[in-house]
Amino acid sequence: MGLDAIIIVAYFCGMLCCGLWGMRLAKTSEHFAVAGRNLGFWIYFPCLSTVLIGGGATFGSAKLSYECGISGGWIAIMYGLGLMTMGAMLSSRLANLRVLSISEMLERRYSSSARYLSAIISTLYTAMLTVVQIIAIGTVLNTFLGWDMRMSMLVGGCIAICYTLLGGMCSIVYTDIVQFILMVIGVFVFLVPTAISKVGGIDALFKAVPASYWNPVGLGWDRLLMYFLLMYLGIMIGQDIWQRIFTARDAKTSQRGTFFAGLFSVFWGAAMGLCGIVAFSLYPKLDHSQLALASVVVGVMPTGLMGLVLAGLLSALMSSCSGQLLAAATLLINDILLPTFPGLSRINEMTLNRLITALTGMAALWTALVIGDVLYALDVAYALLSGCVFIPVIAGFFWPRATARGALWSMGGSILVTVICIVNYGPSSVQTICSGLAISALGMYLGSITDKAPQPRPAEFDMAG
Repeated sequence: MGLDAIIIVAYFCGMLCCGLWGMRLAKTSEHFAVAGRNLGFWIYFPCLSTVLIGGGATFGSAKLSYECGISGGWIAIMYGLGLMTMGAMLSSRLANLRVLSISEMLERRYSSSARYLSAIISTLYTAMLTVVQIIAIGTVLNTFLGWDMRMSMLVGGCIAICYTLLGGMCSIVYTDIVQFILMVIGVFVFLVPTAISKVGGIDALFKAVPASYWNPVGLGWDRLLMYFLLMYLGIMIGQDIWQRIFTARDAKTSQRGTFFAGLFSVFWGAAMGLCGIVAFSLYPKLDHSQLALASVVVGVMPTGLMGLVLAGLLSALMSSCSGQLLAAATLLINDILLPTFPGLSRINEMTLNRLITALTGMAALWTALVIGDVLYALDVAYALLSGCVFIPVIAGFFWPRATARGALWSMGGSILVTVICIVNYGPSSVQTICSGLAISALGMYLGSITDKAPQPRPAEFDMAG
């Protein structure tokens, strides 16, 4: 265990060093938020892949696979399929818009009121995803080092917050490349083959678990529909994803990199599904299924390799945590604080970015300590985003008749209905997301067709994707 602990400590130190290096490069708010919009394919692709693969795609998929079988991997697979669809439909359009956020795009297409309302919703979403990653980081450290769960979340979360606020996206770019390599080596080269070998091979694994565990739709069609509505649709309009897309050098890089990052997520989902099944075959009576993945790593990996695999899993979580934290801070600064309080622009832009990033991180850390469950926090995040923002964004690109009134009715009505449904039915209920989407679509349609003097659509929204 000593060597593995040294590897984890070295990994954390390396992330902080990347943050310090990125601090030297982040000279303007554009560098801090989107790395100067200058990433080529071989940097852009791993950076987008790492923000996509986080606590939900990793520990959420493994947890569900422990409970239900291979179909638990659908969380990560839906992310991947959604991103691949986005690559075909929207990525080149977004790269050409030259904005910093979803809300800025909605203001350009609709109105400043649409920007404010969407910024509030998207900030809640990105902050809640940061919470997901902090909980998952805590799960790894709790299982491996035996620390109290709250202490584990505090240590891991604070390290992610520190290197993010130092250099913003410039720091994240460097950490993501390292983390992507660790993810590939740790999970695909070592963890999955070793775990399958531990149970005697794939044939033995088939016999060791119920036949239902190999049913690709074992979760049930209602749950798969929910993940389609939450993850597949939601990933297309996530500020954390858009912000990475804005870092691409050009539209071609954006489209190609987005497609391959989505494909990587599909393979990741399959890997997490297998790990969850292995965990069930080896430890069928775990106290908490959220510990399934970490238990497999500790149980099957030899000294030295275990530290490398855990570093790979932590990489998936830390990169997503940093990207989502930066996305939440960008929305707060760019779309809420500066438009509301213009006097803040007199503050040094880098000082303001770091201050808001630190405050957002501390709020997310406190929320993680209160919630403590990966899938609950994940479902809340995507219920808010998919239910309230998806329709206005898609209509903005593909329905010329969409108007500012329609966008406001869509978002205002859907956030009210979605919050009521979360309280009454829970965030993972199909009724919650379907109700939010239905009210959003109805509000967009009625608001737009009753607007007798709609503003013309900006020319950039007519460009071919």
